[in-house]
Amino acid sequence: MEVVVAWVEQCGRRSWRVRYRRQGFGVRSVSGFGSRRDAVAYAAGLEVDRRRRVWIDPADSAVTVVEWVARWFRSLDLDRRTIESYRSRLRCHILPRFGALPLGAITALGVTEWARELERAGYAPSTVSSQLNLLSMLLTDAADERLIPFNPVRRRRRRGRRSRRAVAERVWATPEQVVRIAAQAGLLGGPIARLLIITAAWTGCRWGELAGLHRDNVDLRRGVIVIDPLVGALHESGSMRWLGPPKTRASARTIALPPFLVALLRAHLARHRSEFVFTTPSGTWLWRSTFLRRVFRPAVDGSDASGTKPGSAAVRPGLTFHGLRHSHKTWLIAGGAPEIAQARRLGHHLDNRVIETYSHVAPEVEQRLLDDLKRRWHTAAPPPPTSSPSVVDRGRVAPVVPLFATVGVTRRPSRRAAGTPHRRWNGAGAVLQFCPTRAQDRAASRSLLIEPGMQKTPPTSQEG
Repeated sequence: MEVVVAWVEQCGRRSWRVRYRRQGFGVRSVSGFGSRRDAVAYAAGLEVDRRRRVWIDPADSAVTVVEWVARWFRSLDLDRRTIESYRSRLRCHILPRFGALPLGAITALGVTEWARELERAGYAPSTVSSQLNLLSMLLTDAADERLIPFNPVRRRRRRGRRSRRAVAERVWATPEQVVRIAAQAGLLGGPIARLLIITAAWTGCRWGELAGLHRDNVDLRRGVIVIDPLVGALHESGSMRWLGPPKTRASARTIALPPFLVALLRAHLARHRSEFVFTTPSGTWLWRSTFLRRVFRPAVDGSDASGTKPGSAAVRPGLTFHGLRHSHKTWLIAGGAPEIAQARRLGHHLDNRVIETYSHVAPEVEQRLLDDLKRRWHTAAPPPPTSSPSVVDRGRVAPVVPLFATVGVTRRPSRRAAGTPHRRWNGAGAVLQFCPTRAQDRAASRSLLIEPGMQKTPPTSQEG
C-alpha cells in the first residue's frame, strides 16, 4: 500500500489535480484543486502521511457500504444464528440508509440523526443499540483495513437530557404459578409439554439444553442430567436445526435432580419411544417458535390474550420460557443457596476469580438445595404417583426409536430416500439428522406441536 511518487498536473484552465502511483494499483488521482498551490500542498501532505504510515487512499474511502459488507461477511467465522441476525439487521435497517454511501461519507452526526429517527419510529432502545453496535463494528473493521481514517460511530459522552427510562424487571413465577402453567400446557400440548415446563423451572436449563437432551444424558440412578459440552444443546436457525455446544463453556455441567423430578422422568422415559427426552408426538425435535406460540404463551397469558381456543386462564402474563430460568435462580436465592452453588447449577461463570477458583459445592450444600426444591414442589403440587415396580431405571421398557443413525457416513449420496439419515455439519462435527417420510411428515403436521411443512429438512450442509 505504499505510494511511490506523487505529482501535480493541470487538467483545465483553472483546475489542478494530484496524481500518485500506488504499488499494485497503478496510477490514481485526486482532482478538484483550484490552484497549483493547493494541489502542491495536498501532494506534500500525502507524502508526509505516507512516511508516518497514516495515509488513507481516497479511492478506498469511496468504497460503498454495501460493497464493504459483502467483503466483510466473507471474513466472519461465527455461529449461523449470529450471521443470520447480522444479515437481518443490515437488510432491514442499515443498508436502506447507508448502503449506497461511500465509507468516507458516513459521519457521526448522520449516524446520530438516524438513531433518533429509529427511536421516534417506535423501535425499542435495545433494537436501536444493536443497529448502532453492528454499524460500529463494520466501520471499526474498515478503519483497521485503512479504508477510512477512524470509526465515526465510536462511543463518547454527549451532552443531552438524562435518560429517565425505567428498566423493567424480568418476570418470574412462583412454584404454584409454574405448576398451573404446566397443567394448562399439558392440556394444550400433552404430558411432554407439562414435564418440559416443570423440568425447566426446577433445573434452570435453557430451552436448547432441554430440547436437545438425549436420554443417554439422563442418569436416573445418580439422579442427574448431563449437558454435553459438544452436543448438549439444540440450535435453530431459519428452517434448520442441529445439535451443538451449549451457550458457554460453563454451561456444560451436571445438574442434580430433586427426587420428585427423578420419578417424573422415569415414568416418562418408560413409555417414551424417542431417542430424545422432549420431542413431538411423532418423535422429532420441537420447534421453539411453534411450542411457544401454540402451547407456552396460551398457558401463560391465557386464551384471550394469545388468541387461541378458549380454555386457558392467565397465570403470569409476560413470563417467557427463559423466565423459568430466572424463576429457578430466584428460588435458589430465597432458599439461601451460596452464590457458587447457583452458578454451578445454572452454568454461569463468576467474575470474582477468587470465588470461582477456590469455592466448591459440598455434598451437604447440594442436598440442602435439593431439599428446598423438593419442598417447593410438594407445597405447590400434589405428590407425584409412584413408579411401577416393573419399570426399570433409565426408562428402557419401551423400544427406543432413534432419531439419528449410528453408522458413520463419509460421503453424502446424490439422491436420498425418505426416512434415511443424512450428515449435518456443525462446529462440533457432523450430526446425522433424520429425514422423515411423507407419511411421517403428514402425521407430524397434524400433531399439535408441528406446523405443516416445517419438519422437512433441506439436504444442504450446515455449520454450528
